[in-house]
Amino acid sequence: MLAAALEKLPADKRDIILLSYFMEMTDREIARELDTVHQNASKRRARILKLMRDYLEKEGFEWPQM
Repeated sequence: MLAAALEKLPADKRDIILLSYFMEMTDREIARELDTVHQNASKRRARILKLMRDYLEKEGFEWPQM
């Protein structure tokens, strides 16, 4: 399901998630890589994660109870 959610993202949004979670880059490093400001990278990452969460829930993913 996660792979499908990533595939649905446009390349620029997918890149931010991949850089953050798979390459373990900080928002500052991502901003530098994408030639943008730190706050922009941070806000974009948060919005993209919300989109992915909404997609996963729509597809029936159930989050573990904490």
